Amino acid sequence: MEYMDELGLLALGSRLRRLSDQIMADGAKVYAQSGIDFDPKWFPIFRLLSTSAPLGIMEISSMLDISHPYAIQLVKALEKKGLVVNVVNKNDARKRAIGLSERGKEVLTKLEPLWKDIEGAMENMFRETNNNLFTNIIQLENTFKEKPFYQRVMETTKQRQNKTVDIVNFLPDLAHYFKSLNVEWLEKYFTVEPIDEQVLGNPTDYIIKPGGVIIFAILDGEVVGTCALKLKEGKTYELTKMAVTEKAQGYQIGKKLGQRIIEIGKERGAEKIYLESNRKLVPALSLYRKLGFIEAVNPTPSPYERSNIYMELKEGI
Repeated sequence: MEYMDELGLLALGSRLRRLSDQIMADGAKVYAQSGIDFDPKWFPIFRLLSTSAPLGIMEISSMLDISHPYAIQLVKALEKKGLVVNVVNKNDARKRAIGLSERGKEVLTKLEPLWKDIEGAMENMFRETNNNLFTNIIQLENTFKEKPFYQRVMETTKQRQNKTVDIVNFLPDLAHYFKSLNVEWLEKYFTVEPIDEQVLGNPTDYIIKPGGVIIFAILDGEVVGTCALKLKEGKTYELTKMAVTEKAQGYQIGKKLGQRIIEIGKERGAEKIYLESNRKLVPALSLYRKLGFIEAVNPTPSPYERSNIYMELKEGI
């Protein structure tokens, strides 16, 4: 229970489901103790039919705000127990309507006193907690109807992803981030190879001076990502050393770095931009494809042991 308390609102659905399961299980015990063969989940539809029958399936579905298939499922269960029967639809005789059977009406007389007892016990529980949970649930349901929970989460995610990320060019004072971010990434998935040590240890000589560029992503004043564009022969560039710290995942920083580095390549007149990666990095490959890279045959042996896929960006360059 302590762990569930720590989870807070993230566990709201699980805790409400657990509370619901407990109420339903105890309700079943109440019915069984009273000698009534009745499933608590039948209550809403059975109570509705006791006051508003005959009703069609669509009417039941609409009035209880449940799906059409689930309404049919409940009706079939009640039919199996002999509690409901097909009757003439008061609105359209051609359509199927559902009403209580004679046995259902007999069971109703036994259930009504129990429902009052259950309602009284619930009211006592709310008084003990000094909280009207029922009212709160109604308000929460209405809030979800106004704007579904899924939509609310997606809006929150979009706000997070659109949080300001500044992309800045290389400065000597930022060189150590170029190494630390890449080493963090390499040690998680592979190993730091000798060529990595050379480039990451001296990015000025290996990337900047030969005509390349290094950029950094800054989020809330902290350097959280980096990427480089290394000049090869002629107008060919390599997109390399892209890394984003794990704690900044989810802000589309890799996408922002990739877009900016490609823009820089175009500004410099690049005729081809390529990259080398590994097939097990599925999210990274998906990002590269969205940026416009396509798989191609590597024209030269790769200097990286981990490399097993070569991709090029040619469109629009």
